[in-house]
Amino acid sequence: MITWLIRYGHVLGAGLWVGGYALLALVIIPLLDKENHSVLIRIALTSVRVLTYAGTATLLFGLALITRTRGLASLTRGGEWGAIMIIGFIMAVIVLGIGDAALRPALKHLWATGDSRRARRWAWIGLILTILAIGFMTRAIYAVS
Repeated sequence: MITWLIRYGHVLGAGLWVGGYALLALVIIPLLDKENHSVLIRIALTSVRVLTYAGTATLLFGLALITRTRGLASLTRGGEWGAIMIIGFIMAVIVLGIGDAALRPALKHLWATGDSRRARRWAWIGLILTILAIGFMTRAIYAVS
């Protein structure tokens, strides 16, 4: 039951993370291109903060899931599963960095100047990387340690 709850938290956090980047890239930032409304920009900035929390939860639940299933020692055995986990961890850290260190400042720049190119670019990079991470994780359950 505990392992299931941890997996549930991991998948829920990942869903929020991917969905949040999709919402920003496909809906909110294109709307900001048409009208630079202060309420909408605040929603975008708050969304990035929520993405940081969802991503952190996903990462922590993922680490807990590793300890409850194959164990941390499996990461260093050199199998496909360990490689997927390490790649997933690196991608998660990169996407967490993109949210706070690149997308948030780009949204503030958009608010100040009306130029959405940077925000659009970082939102799409975050979305693509989270989708790739989901792809790696769907393979991980079948991978050999």
